[in-house]
Parts: sequence; C-alpha cells; structure tokens
Amino acid sequence: MSESKSEVTTLMKEILDELSSMKKNLPSGDLKIIQMSVEELKQSQADMKKDLSDLKKKLLDPDNGVIVRVNETTKFIQEQKENDKEHEKEYKDLLLEHAELVKWKGTVTKTLWIIFSALVGLFAKMFFIDK
Repeated sequence: MSESKSEVTTLMKEILDELSSMKKNLPSGDLKIIQMSVEELKQSQADMKKDLSDLKKKLLDPDNGVIVRVNETTKFIQEQKENDKEHEKEYKDLLLEHAELVKWKGTVTKTLWIIFSALVGLFAKMFFIDK
C-alpha cells in the first residue's frame, strides 16, 4: 500500500513539475489569448444556437411558418389551375357564340341590302319610271 501512495505522490510531483514548466514556457499573454479565443468560440456557438432556433421557428411555425406559406401558395395555384380550366371552357363557348353571331350578322346584313335594294328599285319604278 505504501508503494501505491508513493507512486501517486511521485505522479503528482511529475504533474506539478510539468505544469510549472508549462507556466514558464507559455507567457501569461498567450494563456489570455487562448482563454479569450475559447470564450469567443463559446459565444459564437451560443449565437449559432440562437440563430438556428430562430430559423427553425420561422420554418416550422404552424401559423406563419415558411412551410405553411408554401403549402398555402401551392394550394392556391392548384385552385387557380382548376378555375382556369373552367374559364377556358367558358372562353371557348364564348368564342363559338361570337363566331355564330358574326356569321348571323353577315347573313342579316346581306338580307337587309337585298331588301333595301329592292325597296329603292320599287320607289324608283313608282316615282320615276311610271311617269
């Protein structure tokens, strides 16, 4: 048992010697710089955690999150496409009706010109030719 105590004591002395040699080799300024660097790393890590948390909240928020908005936009676009299909059918029907009206107008115009010509001819015959 005394051997293990002496081994521990020897080991502790070696550790203390190493620590004092490290103190001598590293100026206190270098230790401060290392300590400040470690503190900056801790602060940066904490900031990154906060930023990731904020980003996660913005993405996954069930009320106003980005994913919810994208889903709503996708749903709106799909509804618009369905409405466009319905409107396209109505538009085609209106174009067909318009074409039929233009054709009918052409027929009526020709008929009116024939009637007008006939009336002018009758008036001309009644007033000018019979005399």
